Amino acid sequence: MNRIIKGIMLFLLPVMLLLFIFGKAIDIVQGIIHPIKNYLPDDTIMGVGLITLISILLILLLCYLAGILSEKKGVKKFVTAMEDNVLVFIPGYAMIKSRAGEAVGHTDDEWKVVMVGEDDDWKLGIEVDKQPGGYCTIFFPEPPDAKSGEMKLIHESKLKPMDMPVSKLVGIIRKYGQGASALVEK
Repeated sequence: MNRIIKGIMLFLLPVMLLLFIFGKAIDIVQGIIHPIKNYLPDDTIMGVGLITLISILLILLLCYLAGILSEKKGVKKFVTAMEDNVLVFIPGYAMIKSRAGEAVGHTDDEWKVVMVGEDDDWKLGIEVDKQPGGYCTIFFPEPPDAKSGEMKLIHESKLKPMDMPVSKLVGIIRKYGQGASALVEK
């Protein structure tokens, strides 16, 4: 039963949310195109209908414009407020955002991969927050999906920063630790 709930919360809910948002975007674009639909030919280009092609191009244009807007200071404040107050309730949102940012070359400076030393053992984790008193919040992702795990407050003196992106750590975790021993030798 626990796995069913995890599957719903960590996989099904985010996927359904994305499909819902994409479906709404298509509805909006089709509403914009509807007045000119009668003037367009019913031709296909490489098997894709002209109206579908125009819809996809309009969605890409909207995404491009949203990308330009996302660079504005006021919009960044709004998005940060949304993430802190609303999107935090979407399971796995922060991890998905971090991995998507890494995929497009934007690294999140707030998240760093660290190793925590405990009795000659090392445990890989992600530093998600650092307090002025020297304590850090460390998230220890667990296999197989790295979206769930354990969180601890640990003093920074016990941490060894790693020069690697969070996505690489997630890849190691998905392989149940294969390749992690090579990190200790560095």
